[in-house]
Amino acid sequence: MNTKLLSFLLLLFFSNSLFSQKELSFDFDYAKFNYNRDTVYMEFYYSLNPRDMVLKKAQSGYLFDAIVHIEIKNLGTNEYLLNKDWSIKSVVEDTTTNYLSKNLMGLFGILIPRGKYSVVVSAKDKENESLNKIINEVVVVEPYSSEKYSISDIELASNIKTDGADPNSLFYKNTYEVIPNPTMVFTNHSPVMFYYDELYNLKLTKPEQKFRLDKFLVNSLGKTIYQSFKYVNQSDKSVVDVGVINLSKYPTDSYTLLLSLVDTVTNQAFVSSKRFYLYNPNVVDTTQRMYAGESYISSEFAVMTAQECDKMFDEAKYIATKKEIEQYSKIDSLNGKREFLFKFWKVRDTNPETPQNEFKEEYMRRVEYANKHFGYANREGYKSDRGRVYLLYGEPDQKDFFPNEPNVKPYETWYYNSIEGGVIFNFGDLTGFNNYQLLNSTKKGEIQDPNWMQQLTVH
Repeated sequence: MNTKLLSFLLLLFFSNSLFSQKELSFDFDYAKFNYNRDTVYMEFYYSLNPRDMVLKKAQSGYLFDAIVHIEIKNLGTNEYLLNKDWSIKSVVEDTTTNYLSKNLMGLFGILIPRGKYSVVVSAKDKENESLNKIINEVVVVEPYSSEKYSISDIELASNIKTDGADPNSLFYKNTYEVIPNPTMVFTNHSPVMFYYDELYNLKLTKPEQKFRLDKFLVNSLGKTIYQSFKYVNQSDKSVVDVGVINLSKYPTDSYTLLLSLVDTVTNQAFVSSKRFYLYNPNVVDTTQRMYAGESYISSEFAVMTAQECDKMFDEAKYIATKKEIEQYSKIDSLNGKREFLFKFWKVRDTNPETPQNEFKEEYMRRVEYANKHFGYANREGYKSDRGRVYLLYGEPDQKDFFPNEPNVKPYETWYYNSIEGGVIFNFGDLTGFNNYQLLNSTKKGEIQDPNWMQQLTVH
């Protein structure tokens, strides 16, 4: 996450005391755990704060009532795995700040088969439906292998109780009472971060060898600011791992907790990671920036999955050379893909003296814009003709739209005045499904068809 976006997110999160609340104070997170070879067990965590909700007088205090709707849809089959409403009700003793500052926590679990899923969570105040919040996620479910060691997702927690853990608690599992933190935010008032994860299939070829579990805390610049390790004995069963990090000495920033399970025989590793945010105005950021000699291991790419690597390179193919495309297609290891992307963007950094890669940030901003404005059917916007042109050349100096001319299909023309003395791009919606194809351009190397209007004429 870039620094500007982080600052914006933190401003939004911590300005509630200064500005009126327009969004329901509702947060949502999830973690995947092993179940069997075809399915994972996914836990969903939520927190709800009653501030700004309509409170109704009840016998023992004041009642607030929220409706949470959850949709989980398989993007491959378009079938819903879950499509359900939950009613969340609770009573606070009075309307003072002390009671309204407390979050109501909850969780539920579901078995999810292998696939790619759209998860949409919407929450609203039942008495004031304009106070609401919608959270969208795309989740890739890949069951854990029974043949190779691995780590579950990391669950962030505000507390983990060992002694005195309540077996009847909703948050009790594997002898621990794990109180989740769905906000993924820690502050100077609550700087202690707990986490829970599970280790699977810890079997090595040599009995005397052990697994090593490395722990890293990485800031938004990709610099490791804390690390430790411990050895884990072999086991045929799942091993629970819990830990705690005191964040009070670190400055406000976006961080990544990275756990790396290392096979000490082959020195290969399975990595799990979790991003979170820290607001700590009491600490001044004196972090030394790293530039020359930086490794992908301490960069944002170190925590990317294979799917995320493939997606990013697919988005960047328009600016890749034929040799780079060929090289990436031959990489068969996750770390190889991470290192390739690290070097790919590094050589394109227009200002290597700064910690940010301004070129990459601008390009990925264009990808986000293209996906938002140029998508059609189930096809992402960056794959469209308009998306490709926007990614390569940026925002046009002028756009002319012609959506309703008689006997002519919708089309639009883009003008770039600073390219080759001025060039144009003509796009037409030939199918009527908002897929504007490039029909003609005066830019060298692009398609040229002086009779392009004939393709748009309705006979």
